[in-house]
Formats: sequence, structure tokens, C-alpha cells
Amino acid sequence: MTKKVIIIGGQGNGGVAAACIKDMRNNYNNKEFEVYGFLNDFEEKGTSINGYPVLGGLKDIDEYLASDYYYIYAIHSISHAPLRIRLFDSLNIPDEKLITLIHPLTFIGEGCELKPGVMVMAHSYIGPDTKLGKCTFVMANCAIGHNNNIGSFCHFSVGAICSSVLTIGDGCDVALNATVMEKVTMGDFSVVGAGALCLNNVEPYQVVVGSPAKHLKYVSKEETQKEWKDN
Repeated sequence: MTKKVIIIGGQGNGGVAAACIKDMRNNYNNKEFEVYGFLNDFEEKGTSINGYPVLGGLKDIDEYLASDYYYIYAIHSISHAPLRIRLFDSLNIPDEKLITLIHPLTFIGEGCELKPGVMVMAHSYIGPDTKLGKCTFVMANCAIGHNNNIGSFCHFSVGAICSSVLTIGDGCDVALNATVMEKVTMGDFSVVGAGALCLNNVEPYQVVVGSPAKHLKYVSKEETQKEWKDN
């Protein structure tokens, strides 16, 4: 039976998720999911996002949780992972209501473990025995090697390359076309900037940029305590 999916977020990752489901339905005859609409705090109820109706704000989620709907949590902004996780926790979405969305043009190796809410887009590769934590997103044209342990709420932007035997904590970002070499550890909420070549471990909350990647700054504690301002 087709699962009706509510996307939490906006045009960014939310639009990507909606486009993936539409492509699966129209071009691969995969009718497992159908987008029902969006929950978004910054668009009026009754308007639309990417052609799908805005059903209300996040405060309205309880009425949908009580019915037979499923969810993609698509809110993301680089270096704001603590806020994003706190907001997710406030919604009380059961794991069994989070869909795992894998585009058909994706390679998933033997022994991989994908937690609820994971999204992997077209032309990406996930090597054998790699684990992806809850609500981690792997965008198009990414390559993630074997035997990696990747936490929850991570985000791999288009073209990111991650080697093998990595330990990546919760809420980490690997930005556009960045490369993380083998056996590197990324601490919780750390960021590898766009186009960077990361050869060494990254501390929690640390942002590294450049080739080879070097310290730029730490995500400020004040920043992580702000209220969410952008879907």
C-alpha cells in the first residue's frame, strides 16, 4: 500500500525529497511513497511548495501523527545541527513513521545499515558494512566508502567523497565536493567546508576548510542556542 508522506521543511532538502519520490513514481514505477504535502512555519497554510500543499506549521503535526502518515525530516542548515536535532526531538515522531528514501540509481553495499529517516539520492555509492544514522542525508553524486560508522542527522552535500573506516559523529556536515580521507574521525557537529581535503581528525564543533583542510573556527555555543529561524 502506498504511504502518504509529509515533508517537514521547505524548498531545499524538502524539494529534493519530493522530486525523488516523484521520479521514483513516474520513471521507475515505484509507488511505495506519495507526497501528501509539507509542514512549514514560514509559508501560509493552503499555499504550495514545489507544487505540493502546505498543510500547516510544525505545531500542527499532532493531528497528522494521529493518522496514517509518514515523514521526512528535511530541515537543514550547515553548522546548525544542534538546533535541528532539538527541533526534531520536539516533534515526537516515532521511528516507524520515518521513511527511508533511497533513489533507484544508488548503490548500497552488502552489510550496510541505514537507520530510519535516511535519504540517499541518485548516483551515490554507499560501500559495504557502512552505517548511516537516523535522518542522515546523502545527496546526489556522493561516494561513501566501506566500514564507516556515521551518526544521526549528518548531511553530505552534492559531490562529497568520504573514504573508508571513518567515524563521523552526530550532526556533521561534509559540504559540496569535499573529500574526507580514510580513518579520519569527525566529532559531533563538525563541518568540512566546500571543496576541502580533510586528512586529519576534526574536533567536535570544529569547522575546517581548504586543501589540505585547516581550522577555520568553532561553531559558537551561542549560535547553537538560538531559536530556529529558517526552514
